[in-house]
Amino acid sequence: MQSSALQSTVLACMSDVLSSSPDKIRAAEAELKALEVTEEFGLVLASITVSADAPVHYRQLASVVLKQYVETHWSEASDKFAEPVPPDEVKNAIRQLLPNGLRDEERKIRSTVAYAISAIAHWDWPENWPNLFDQLLYALSCDDPNLVHGSMRVLSEFCQEVSDHMPQVAQVVLPQLPRVIAQSQVYSVRTRCRAVNIFSTCANMLFATSEPTHVSHILQPLLPSYLSVFVSVLSSGVEEDGDPGLRKELILALVNLLRCFPRLIKPHLLEVATPIWNILVDGSNLYLRTVVNSLEQPPEACDSDGELVGQESTVFAVFEFVSAVSESRQVCGLLLPSLPTLLYHLIVYMQVTQDQLHSWLEDVEQFVNEDENEFSYSVRLSAYDVIQQLCSESSLRKSCYDAIVVAMEKHIRDSQSNSGHAQSWKVLEACLLSASCLVDAVKSQKSQFDWQAFADTVILPNTATAVSPLLTGRCLWLASKACSFLNRDTVTRFLEATVQCLCSVHNAVLRVLATKASFGFCAELKDTENRELLLPWLPQLLEQLVQLCMEVSEDARLLVLEALSCAIKVDEGVSAGLNSRLIPALMALFYKFSHDPGINLYMEELFKSLANNVYCRSELQSRFLPAAVEVLQASEAHMPLGMVSVTLDVLGLVVRGCGEQWLPQELVTQVFPCLVHRVLQSEDSAVLQSGGECVRAFIASGAQHLIEWVDPQGRSGLYLCVQVILHLLSPLHPEFSATFVGKLIVVFVKKASSLLGEHLELLLRAVLSKMQSVQTSTVVQSLVLVFAHLMQYQLESVISFLVAVPDPSGQPALSYVLNEWCRNHSYFFGAYETKVSSLALCKLLSHCIATRDQRVTNIRVSIDSSSSTSEGVTTRSAKSCRRVEVPVALCLVKLVVGDLQAQLEMDTAEEE
Repeated sequence: MQSSALQSTVLACMSDVLSSSPDKIRAAEAELKALEVTEEFGLVLASITVSADAPVHYRQLASVVLKQYVETHWSEASDKFAEPVPPDEVKNAIRQLLPNGLRDEERKIRSTVAYAISAIAHWDWPENWPNLFDQLLYALSCDDPNLVHGSMRVLSEFCQEVSDHMPQVAQVVLPQLPRVIAQSQVYSVRTRCRAVNIFSTCANMLFATSEPTHVSHILQPLLPSYLSVFVSVLSSGVEEDGDPGLRKELILALVNLLRCFPRLIKPHLLEVATPIWNILVDGSNLYLRTVVNSLEQPPEACDSDGELVGQESTVFAVFEFVSAVSESRQVCGLLLPSLPTLLYHLIVYMQVTQDQLHSWLEDVEQFVNEDENEFSYSVRLSAYDVIQQLCSESSLRKSCYDAIVVAMEKHIRDSQSNSGHAQSWKVLEACLLSASCLVDAVKSQKSQFDWQAFADTVILPNTATAVSPLLTGRCLWLASKACSFLNRDTVTRFLEATVQCLCSVHNAVLRVLATKASFGFCAELKDTENRELLLPWLPQLLEQLVQLCMEVSEDARLLVLEALSCAIKVDEGVSAGLNSRLIPALMALFYKFSHDPGINLYMEELFKSLANNVYCRSELQSRFLPAAVEVLQASEAHMPLGMVSVTLDVLGLVVRGCGEQWLPQELVTQVFPCLVHRVLQSEDSAVLQSGGECVRAFIASGAQHLIEWVDPQGRSGLYLCVQVILHLLSPLHPEFSATFVGKLIVVFVKKASSLLGEHLELLLRAVLSKMQSVQTSTVVQSLVLVFAHLMQYQLESVISFLVAVPDPSGQPALSYVLNEWCRNHSYFFGAYETKVSSLALCKLLSHCIATRDQRVTNIRVSIDSSSSTSEGVTTRSAKSCRRVEVPVALCLVKLVVGDLQAQLEMDTAEEE
């Protein structure tokens, strides 16, 4: 059957594919693609794959192409199917040939052959390949380690793809795996790890089927044997059978069982938890020696995929197990007696490692990423997360708070007895980090922890030491969180230390933690009677933060800006005294980082605070407005990406800061024309959105100024506002350009309704036109709320207008608007917007009841209705959703009652 000529051609193509010539590669790939239509192409690929005489790289390439061939041509049911389907005799020959590759000496060949067998089995088992599992199970019982490894790879891949046949697969496979996992002298660690993975996959699939009989008949009878093997392996010493990779897989398998089948595992939980507890306890000392203090070389091994794993992987798995136990109401009580000891060891794992400390002191950005839990994960963070989770579980919360105190006290006593040890400060820093979990507990009166005593005996003394910038900074950070529990003298001492640690002479890690402490002190004290404690230190604090902001980079700068935006609100007079430093620094950041949305968020907060500060407003305007005019007059092509929209956002803040009483003349005569020109010339959705919001700020703060002002061409500010709104509503622009236009129109009508005349009808027609071309619910909401708002004050006028204006089908637009409104009302968001819509619906309903206005009552709207396919109680799958038409008054009642019910539920939740 096999054609030697075809095989020679395929080998020649592979030779070109593996060459370095791009032209040869493209030509060879095209020829291989063309050869796919030949009947024996798949068989040739299989023959090359399992041929021990062929070069390894040819065989690997052949196996990859074979897998692609199977996905494309093997079955017409495949999503990727393309003609032709190989003949049955070719398929049969391939099925007979491929298992020989599972015993190959090359691991990569075994793996790729396993992928190909799995892909074929997805379509052919059990009907066309009934003896596949007999072959695989026989392979598991043989003495050839290569064949065992290859068979395991097939089972691993196949079990992930046979959800429809999982009960049949599990019945055959699951009884064989405990023997593989248990026999360390016969099977390699990789093979045993893969057996554990297969077990977990089968258990997950059985859980997903939601069929109790599958669990009770297949998994439950085998569970004791599995757990016995798991406990035996986990109880073995590291030197015997304690490979980190295997331990990790076993513990994660138990986590999976605990989350999927807590009732099944509950009777065995104490037996299972004992070796895991021992791993946690014994591992903490090993982790302290090898990872935290780097006194020994940590043990390493490989997982089932050959990836290098260390002790940390086992620790992560243990933490997952603890989390899974705490999450389960059925078994979480197991933790209660051991919480103090558990917390003690978790704090050990929270200690900073030598590698972490070195990298943090060299690069503060790495410290920020880790400390803020962003794009970073470590044993330290994982242990802290476990503590936080234990504190969040209602059944464990009180006991966990007490356990934290007990564990901290024991660690502090131990560190005092080892005070001469160079690394003893690390456990103190970990205790301070864990103590942060007690802050909210004391605030909510769920813990009676004495913060003042803790500050006097632990935090203050360690603040004064110079043993490590991390320890000093952590003291300040914790003190800022707990400052509401401390006396005035203690808070003053911490404020003084915080300001000192912000100075440039200190390490960047300490300055960052002092920055976080600055934010904490300002946030906690600015609205309390102890606010006056901040005032003597506030000028220095602001000065240091401004300087630090210009020195640090990336994520650290975000922390400084966050602290600065909080500190600047403490006292307007003190902030005004730093205008000469603060505003130029803010303008420099504006020019340099307008493209960074993260920094923009804090920059705009700072601009807003300064714009609202009567002592800073004039100087901010004198510096920012010329820059804004320059940006708005420049071509968008010559501006950094996003700078125009950011400028418009900040300009809106500056305008709103002027209030509604007085708008400087230069804002109207110089800035407003540039703003209108930029918006009317732009097609950028971001610029249009920001520009519309900025125009709204001008109208809200200075409508009378705009009404009275006329440009050199004789156009009034009123006319230009109308042009901006019409531009935002243009059907030629993306629908997102109209996201906020509804608010703009509402404010415009409120401020100038008596002067709009025919402009109002023009605007409402434009709103109707835009509604017909948008799909996004946020934009629909913005447009519908224009009519909702007007109906509250001019209901009869709005109805008359909508009846007189035709919709796309020639019918009165009132029906179209009410259908869109009723269809989208349930999806409206925002407290104000939802309230406006609900009140308008109530007023319209009241109008219908009181007047029986047939212009409204004759309208029918389309709503969702659930219809059952059978009588009695039905599941969701037995229901079908369809649209039905009902009188608009009935729909209004339904929506209003729904809003009332939602409000009552919210009120009840708030009371509880």
